[in-house]
Amino acid sequence: MRKTLAALIGAAATATMITGAGVAAASAGHPAVASHPAAVSHLAGAHPASMHAAVTRTEHFQDVSATSGKTPVAAYGAFNASGTDVQGNRNTDTFTFPGGSFVIKHKVTRTRQHFSTTNCAGKIRQSGRYKLSDGTGKYAGISGSGHFVSRVLLVARHTAKGCSGAPVAVQVIIRAHGPVTLP
Repeated sequence: MRKTLAALIGAAATATMITGAGVAAASAGHPAVASHPAAVSHLAGAHPASMHAAVTRTEHFQDVSATSGKTPVAAYGAFNASGTDVQGNRNTDTFTFPGGSFVIKHKVTRTRQHFSTTNCAGKIRQSGRYKLSDGTGKYAGISGSGHFVSRVLLVARHTAKGCSGAPVAVQVIIRAHGPVTLP
């Protein structure tokens, strides 16, 4: 069981690079959102940060993915936008929205995990802190920090010897929030 769990967690980390910054993307291309007119019109009318006086408000980020690399991210609060989360190395991601981008550095402070050999499925829950910096375009001068929670679901195949060592499905949901200041 430990070998299977270790293999699945390793594969999930490689497949999803569990990050703490981004988090459940409400994209107009997502079937659940596309069928709800209020959600589509809300996302279509998303507005970027103002370039006038500095604004400090709580910002929320949500990201849902089943793969690693580039995933959709939704943001609301100080600014509302739909964009992408590109996972980098050393716990650093880049969020890109229409008109600019910024960097998020994150650190996991707590991890809980469980794998069921009966179901060949496991869950990982992580929490931690993040910090925003290096804004470009409309997000030049952005600053802020906050907390995140990520939840990972791993599903493996049932085999004659138990569970396969590689996941057949991985789903990651990340939610984050904290104060953001836009100049």
